[in-house]
Amino acid sequence: MKGISIFNAVAGLVIVGFTSSPVFAEYKGAIEVAPNLIAQQQSTCENATTTIEINRCLRLNYEASDKRLNKVYKQLMSKLSPQERSTLIIIQRQWIKSRDRDCNLEVSINRGGTGYSGFLNQCLERKTTQRTAELQNLLEKR
Repeated sequence: MKGISIFNAVAGLVIVGFTSSPVFAEYKGAIEVAPNLIAQQQSTCENATTTIEINRCLRLNYEASDKRLNKVYKQLMSKLSPQERSTLIIIQRQWIKSRDRDCNLEVSINRGGTGYSGFLNQCLERKTTQRTAELQNLLEKR
């Protein structure tokens, strides 16, 4: 019964993740995204029925958000002075450590369960998307 509950929770989180696509709307124009790739990934994830497929989709979603973050980060770095770049490098490294610690704590209750990696990747995606918006905001002010 516990396995079914975890599966249902992960499946619910996947559905919630895809219904919150307005997050992507704020990046239109600011970040070049391959629409066909996103549509293909969403289609594949909507058809995910096993824990392995769901976890894979959540990992791919995190990886896509990380790529968007890296793109905005590089764009911002190109606009900064050498001193500002050094500061941002330090801040970004601290942010990565903080994000990873926060997500590990947030999903620690699921450690050892089949949905653990999915929950972890969903947390990483959420925090990475938030950070991308912060850096995008800084970039737009430059």
